[in-house]
Amino acid sequence: MAITTLSIQRGKWLEFPASAGPRAPGGPTAKSQEGCMSNATQSALRGSPGDQPGNPRSAFGGIDKSAVRTTQDRPDFTAIEQSPEFRALRRRLKWFVFPATAFFLIWYLGYVAVAAYAREFMARPLIGEINVGLVLGVAQFVTTVGLTTLYLRFARRRIDPKVDEIRQDAGDLQR
Repeated sequence: MAITTLSIQRGKWLEFPASAGPRAPGGPTAKSQEGCMSNATQSALRGSPGDQPGNPRSAFGGIDKSAVRTTQDRPDFTAIEQSPEFRALRRRLKWFVFPATAFFLIWYLGYVAVAAYAREFMARPLIGEINVGLVLGVAQFVTTVGLTTLYLRFARRRIDPKVDEIRQDAGDLQR
């Protein structure tokens, strides 16, 4: 008896003789062989436990809720962006960020240029083995920390209160 096809139905292998033709699995000419598939094959055919009736499907870690906000009362971000309060806030932020960035870039590139072209100046000793180049290099780190501290203070005093006002006006009290 020649076997033309093998079909899987509920964990069983079904053999169909060549003369059987295209018949439904489990039909009169099919021979069933129990236990020929491994548990891994059977579970792959059944699907995940969430696909079974009576088992709710859950995501990774048992989280079944979406992080996407589903309420219809979302703030109108276009209106917020075009509001005079938001534009004033952006202007205020730019007045700090652009000059601070320009200052730091000029200071950093100036340090690199002086280190590359004024070696004698950078090598001039100040106290013992400490020279001008070392002091200016450490000053780069001090400047970075100082600018970060200034920005945090500026944002806490000038930006954050305005952001809270805009959020409150927009009806979005949650952060």
